[in-house]
Amino acid sequence: MLYMPGGGLVRLRESFNGLPESEAKIARYVLQHPAEFVNMAVQDLSRASQSSPAAVVRLWKSLGFEGYQDFKLRVASDLQANPQAQYTELSDDYSFGSILHSVEDSNIQSIQNTLRLLREADVKAIAEALRTARQTVTIGVGASGVVADDIAQKLMRIGLPVSAAHDFHQGATLAAQIHEEDVLIAVSYSGTTTDIIEVAEVAKASGARIIALTRFGNTPLSRLADICLCISAVEPKVRVAATASRICALVIVDIVFMYLANLDKEGVYAALEATRNAIARHKTD
Repeated sequence: MLYMPGGGLVRLRESFNGLPESEAKIARYVLQHPAEFVNMAVQDLSRASQSSPAAVVRLWKSLGFEGYQDFKLRVASDLQANPQAQYTELSDDYSFGSILHSVEDSNIQSIQNTLRLLREADVKAIAEALRTARQTVTIGVGASGVVADDIAQKLMRIGLPVSAAHDFHQGATLAAQIHEEDVLIAVSYSGTTTDIIEVAEVAKASGARIIALTRFGNTPLSRLADICLCISAVEPKVRVAATASRICALVIVDIVFMYLANLDKEGVYAALEATRNAIARHKTD
């Protein structure tokens, strides 16, 4: 199956508020006229958005595209997806059926947007880093702690050395003892959780490689990270709990784990069989 990368419109929407005005004018035009944009040269776009060719180049570089054509290709791919619906969690007239459809639509749209942000080169680099690391430390608090624990459980099942931390004190203690042969996986959807940032700073000072599982954009955590796996979640600012963002993070973890498992099928299967046998007597037939 041919993989068609997307994520052009997703990156524009999620980074828009942090763009300088010269680039924001271009982003605004593309978001409002995506179908016209995919047929434009750099000069055409700069004229239509009342900006400059240099600003167009700065924009696609700041958003992490490989080039202008890559930018256009990803926007064109996004145009084939269903439009994003308005999503709310708290409403006076919510019925059981509307809640079901709202959660379904939110999760589906969020997963699709997240997968459009995912790059195989990043997944490959992370899988290799985890496979060869002397040890891996995962850190997450609140709902992100669920994701960090899932990563640790998966790595443990295939025999890779891993420790999970759930607060700053645990994380800082572990991070202070790792070095350049180790990996820290920091989970924070906002990218601004101080506990996670400070642990990542400790690990960075120790020489460890930092992998961030966070939203797309320029955040304190993404600036510390060597590699970012980005989440795009359809969630309101006032929310009941981390819903779609948690699901999307778990989906990314599954993808990285499957990629990692396929790098060493024989070793992974042997480890899975050993762990399966170890707990078999605690399961009923």
